Amino acid sequence: MSQLQGASRSLPVKLALLAATTQAVILVVLVGISEVTRDASTVTRAALFALPLLVPILIVYFLTRFIATRITTVITAAYGQLGSGDFGVRLPPRTAGADFVTVHEAFSDMAAALERSMQALRDADLERRRLFADLAHELATPTTTLLGIAHALRTDPGDTSHMLDHLEHESARLERLIADVREVAHLEDPALPMLLEPCDVGDLASRAVDRARLAGGGACELRCDAKPAPARIDPQRIDQVLANLINNAVRHAEGGTVVVTARPDGDSVRIRIEDSGAGVPDELLPELGRRLLRIDPSRSRDTGGHGLGLSIVRAIVARHGGEITFGRAAIGGLCAEVRLPATRAPSISSGS
Repeated sequence: MSQLQGASRSLPVKLALLAATTQAVILVVLVGISEVTRDASTVTRAALFALPLLVPILIVYFLTRFIATRITTVITAAYGQLGSGDFGVRLPPRTAGADFVTVHEAFSDMAAALERSMQALRDADLERRRLFADLAHELATPTTTLLGIAHALRTDPGDTSHMLDHLEHESARLERLIADVREVAHLEDPALPMLLEPCDVGDLASRAVDRARLAGGGACELRCDAKPAPARIDPQRIDQVLANLINNAVRHAEGGTVVVTARPDGDSVRIRIEDSGAGVPDELLPELGRRLLRIDPSRSRDTGGHGLGLSIVRAIVARHGGEITFGRAAIGGLCAEVRLPATRAPSISSGS
């Protein structure tokens, strides 16, 4: 409230008061001189001199009022449109001449920033609603199955061993989904520290490929071309990224080939995982990494997962100050490319 005390009078009134005050000072000086000189004619001349000053005072008042009204009316109307959600509104280019160019530019920048912020909020709200819808869909299957098993056990408990196998399977699947959702939420917490340390990303990639070969049992040809690529990372988290992407590539290669490369690239480290599978339609590539997205709805949840693996990968990479992109692989399928800063990103805090 104290900041608005100076706004109790309008600009025209202030300027008119300033002119009147100046006139009063001149009159006081002239009267003072007349008292010293005892010259009555000086007072008369002062009065005659003061009368013409009323004209400029009135001119200052009305001219300033006209200019201020012209400016404030347009700006007030623009703010009204802005408040109603019209973020495309702009001040007229000649609101008040060249002196107010900065006001025009500042208003345009503010309107554009508000439009970007509102679009980001709309996108976040859409993502939130889509996430809840997808999550409800993912939860529906195991919970329905569990209820069916409970009903079957209650009505016909004869083959309990078979029912208990189904119960254990569905419970484990529900537990995996909950763990993945918790992991995504955990990784998106800005307070979560990354335990950064100097590490060779190329060596991590080589070891991740070796483990995938052992797990796959030769079902897929795995190639690795990893060069020494030092970076300051959280090795456990980046190993999680590599395992997710390689396992995803092996699953979709369907007995074909998976190629993993890791090498320094300027001031970053580049990791590429390519497979020779069917790939992903180009229009869906930007959607990869969205939470609970499953490109092929017909794929079994037992083999296709819940669609959170790539979301976890994207969150880990983002926490390292890096980025992940998806495209068409040279060998026909999907190419996932991860770029990590070779040095620690300023915005990432490390644990003690």
